[in-house]
Amino acid sequence: MIPAAVQRVLWCIVTLAVSSAVAGPAGSFATNQPGVVSRPEFRVLVLAESGGHHVACTEAARPWLRKFGEQNGFELDYLSETSPITPDFLARYQLVLQLDFVPYGWKPEAMAAFKAYIEQGKGGWVGLHHASLLGDFDGHAMWPWFYDFIGKIKFKYYIPKFAAGRVKVEEKNHPCMKGVPESFVISREEWYTYDRSPRTNVQVLASVDEASYAPASSVRMGDHPVIWTNPHVAARNVYIFMGHGPDLFENPAFTTILRNAVLWAAVTNSPSPTK
Repeated sequence: MIPAAVQRVLWCIVTLAVSSAVAGPAGSFATNQPGVVSRPEFRVLVLAESGGHHVACTEAARPWLRKFGEQNGFELDYLSETSPITPDFLARYQLVLQLDFVPYGWKPEAMAAFKAYIEQGKGGWVGLHHASLLGDFDGHAMWPWFYDFIGKIKFKYYIPKFAAGRVKVEEKNHPCMKGVPESFVISREEWYTYDRSPRTNVQVLASVDEASYAPASSVRMGDHPVIWTNPHVAARNVYIFMGHGPDLFENPAFTTILRNAVLWAAVTNSPSPTK
């Protein structure tokens, strides 16, 4: 018979061995939940405004993105201003998600670091809604490089009382459009207009049918792309105009596009869809 003291020692050894087998990095335990990836494969930097009339959308995006990251092997860090952004800081991330964050007022070092990140394909980029608010705003001059990057457009106006609109997919074979119907309705948006269509400078993936606005609106621009990618830079990138309200995260077409865009644009060591 094994003495009681020896039994206690053996029990401790077995317990430690089992704990080591199931623990993840830094002592955190693996979840083993269906659909959850326990070891993050990449990191996403989310630029998100901390206030204003888009904050409700940002707050709805946070839990959605957290769950999406858990299921697909990535983690997220949030910034509400650009002073921390340097080349070394961006090197931690495989994707920048510009979540309702304006393209003006950035610190000069952040502008230079982001420009190099995109032009050299060091990571990917997905921008929503406010990311195309280009012009002279809040005492800040327009960022010329970002103007070129987004498709050489300037913000002109919007539908202040909102409208529903039908979006038509133009590039159904693009990875960002996988699983998306040929057309779908966004029930409430501002539908920005610009001084011109970006079509000649970008690859348009989807556009809105202005005749479908409900209620009808005279705020139109004719050819009206709402999702596009710029193939003239090294980084994979997608701009998705929609992004004003939290209800978007209940729209399956929108969430499918956002999922596809994040996984397509992120630069990782794993095989990725064709460009």
